[in-house]
Amino acid sequence: MQESRALRFAYADPPYPGMASKYKGEASFAGEVDHQALLSRLQGYDGWALSTSARSLRDVLPMCPPGPRVCAWVKPIGASRRTWGMHNTWEPVIVSPGRALRPGFRDWLRAMPARGGGSTLIGRKPIRFCTWLFQCLGMLPGDTLDDLFPGSGIVARSWRELSPVVAGIRETQEA
Repeated sequence: MQESRALRFAYADPPYPGMASKYKGEASFAGEVDHQALLSRLQGYDGWALSTSARSLRDVLPMCPPGPRVCAWVKPIGASRRTWGMHNTWEPVIVSPGRALRPGFRDWLRAMPARGGGSTLIGRKPIRFCTWLFQCLGMLPGDTLDDLFPGSGIVARSWRELSPVVAGIRETQEA
């Protein structure tokens, strides 16, 4: 049975541990993020998601409360022939859903990273990532989303624009 009350959600895509210096040119630059404090803050929401790096996952996951799942955004990009060794082409997303919705879906997404759009911000998320994220969280129209590290603003903007569409898709699938 689907919960009808509106829920509060949060998404956090901070600079990954040890990587904050890459964002020094951004207006929102505030140095390294205290992930323990961030995870404590996320507990105040009905559901939340936190993007991190494959390299940082072993440090961030033990800070999480029991229950969240590790999902994967797989990026089908190639590795340059001029480089050496293994390349990271996926991003872990730690998800604590607010509700479970039908139909079921995969805990991974295969989508190209965002390119162009006039922004040079590294780590921008594509629209396909945003729609998958909303599904992972169990979001419905009327729910609120706090994008705690808005960067380009695409995640919050996508929720404002896509939430009515998401409702129509779910109603069609349930009929």
